[in-house]
Amino acid sequence: MAIELVPIDRVRKDQKALFQQEYFKPHKPAIIQDFCHDWPAYKNWSFDKLKERAGHLTVDLYNNKPAAPDKSTMFVDERMNFGEYLDKIASNEQVELRIFLFNIFKHIPSLKKDILKPDLVDGFMMNLPFMFYGGAGSVVHMHFDIDLSHVFLTQFVGRKRVVLFAPEYTPMLYRLPYSVITYTNVNNPDYEKYPALQHVRGYECTLDYGETLYIPAGYWHYIEYIDGGYALALRVLNESWLKRIEGAWNLFGEMRIDNFMKKYFTKPWFEYKNRKAFENADNAVRQLRQPQELVV
Repeated sequence: MAIELVPIDRVRKDQKALFQQEYFKPHKPAIIQDFCHDWPAYKNWSFDKLKERAGHLTVDLYNNKPAAPDKSTMFVDERMNFGEYLDKIASNEQVELRIFLFNIFKHIPSLKKDILKPDLVDGFMMNLPFMFYGGAGSVVHMHFDIDLSHVFLTQFVGRKRVVLFAPEYTPMLYRLPYSVITYTNVNNPDYEKYPALQHVRGYECTLDYGETLYIPAGYWHYIEYIDGGYALALRVLNESWLKRIEGAWNLFGEMRIDNFMKKYFTKPWFEYKNRKAFENADNAVRQLRQPQELVV
């Protein structure tokens, strides 16, 4: 039995009040169909034009394997000439290598002129635009963004399947403490090993060229590249100061503790985190059932 997934709603950029009231404020995902259609990047960012402007760069690549218990989630698997990599993913063959959190604008500042500051909501961090590239068959394993910012993910080339889960399901997704990951499989859930997954509900969409997915802060996301392609992520600061502090602690506190413990106490640290993940899931299910038990 698969996890229940419902389609993500679609809105237009001119429905600003509707988007803010129905999606942004309540932290509900949505696809903005024409978010970038007035950007120069919408027409200019083809494989060939990006290769012409940035093909000389050397880039870090990551494979489809989940992060090992003793490795950083940002462990580099391979390095390659960017132009060569673009040729590979443009071929649309199975190229299970991807680039994430790539600040291409640091190397080619003129590309920043191709994206315009949106006015859909306040707080866009235009100084931190990141790009994500992947070949057909590439997978971004389920995680949530460590800083707890909102993300607007715009697809420029190719299609990708995206699955989202709200933060309320975090314990039932068996999140490993001190990290932003889980080893559960969203496509083929093992309910015998991970019984709490039976209580999880999520969202699903296919993101196509020119569409933008609003991923609310703290949402878990899993991504499959249907075609070779790339997207741009713009972040919006969390409106809650408590969540900003929590995000900063995740980034500068928990992550450093986790990396230290993984390096020097690899096996016992992983066993502790794995045990806590199951305990947290069991407690969450118990709390979920408690009102029904009281009624009976």
